[in-house]
Amino acid sequence: MKKQIVKEVITVKKVRYLPREEPPPPPPPPRQVLVVGRCTLDVINICNEEPKPGMIERTDEGFFRLGGYAANSCCVLRRLGTACAFLGQLTKAPAFENLMNSFQAMDIDISNCPRNCQQPPHRIIVAVWNKAEQTTVEYTNHHHELTYQQFVGAVDYRKYCWIHFESRNTGETIRMVRAVRAYNERSPDANILLSVDLADMRPHSCLMAALADYVLVRKQVKVDNGYMNGRETVWGVRDAMTVARKRWQSKQPKKTPYTTEDMPGLNPDTNTLYQPIIIYDNYEEGSSCLMPDNKYFKVGPHKAQQIVDPIGEEETFVGAFIYAMQGDKMSLRDAIEYATRAACFKVSIFGFDKMRCMPKDLISCYHA
Repeated sequence: MKKQIVKEVITVKKVRYLPREEPPPPPPPPRQVLVVGRCTLDVINICNEEPKPGMIERTDEGFFRLGGYAANSCCVLRRLGTACAFLGQLTKAPAFENLMNSFQAMDIDISNCPRNCQQPPHRIIVAVWNKAEQTTVEYTNHHHELTYQQFVGAVDYRKYCWIHFESRNTGETIRMVRAVRAYNERSPDANILLSVDLADMRPHSCLMAALADYVLVRKQVKVDNGYMNGRETVWGVRDAMTVARKRWQSKQPKKTPYTTEDMPGLNPDTNTLYQPIIIYDNYEEGSSCLMPDNKYFKVGPHKAQQIVDPIGEEETFVGAFIYAMQGDKMSLRDAIEYATRAACFKVSIFGFDKMRCMPKDLISCYHA
């Protein structure tokens, strides 16, 4: 009788203390948006009228803040709630410590940024009250530019879903864009989207833009090339990209000394059918878009009630467009409409802090 009781107790204990099943592995962290470019220290003065040369002008509005095309785009992305990272040259100068604190306060990842001991890049910006024009004096040199080797050594492609490149140091940036495209070919599931800022129409800039998925054209391109409107601008950019691509292909060595009829793909016109989406940002005239199949459309213009701070308008369009496409999953037309409204809203506020008050979807923008 005693032996039977002992066996029953042992059986109960075995059933009670079965090993637990291992928990499922945690899901992978959400992928971020990476912005590659430069960070500067902006010293901004807002005057009532255009200052005259050789005269001392006083102003009641003046401040310094985090600046640079790529850094400002990161600020807009964070204010709209998108996780992002910045990659560019940073300096160890004491004047740059406040900018590091700004990155940390906005939760922008700068852990992969290389550091140097050079003087920090900075800009002196003079803006006129209630006018969309400003005068900029910029200090920068080659020490402040990111190189291809630094980019390859710092970037883990698995962490990013979208990479945006500022149009600077185009010789190195072209190699960066090609490296990302090569990764997309090796890993089709990654599908990293590429966007490029186009600031001029130089051959290297156009060749870099031809490798991206989205080309965001600045207003200065229209002014420098004498285009009349957004339609001429996007078509002019398309033609310049085609010319730059054909010129580059003509300089490449041929694979075989002769061609045969059964060797397709040697014709450069049939081998490069890929065309990016070209977007021209202008909230006053309306933003224009040219699709790869040559379809063109334009969103309506918007008028700001008061121009307070026009600095960072183009960066706001870029950040809002990436947020609308990647974060809110809007259609292309709705994303351009949302970004145009965001750029119009930006010029009526100081800085980027109030961008968090921007509605997070297009329907809310109509009711705001």
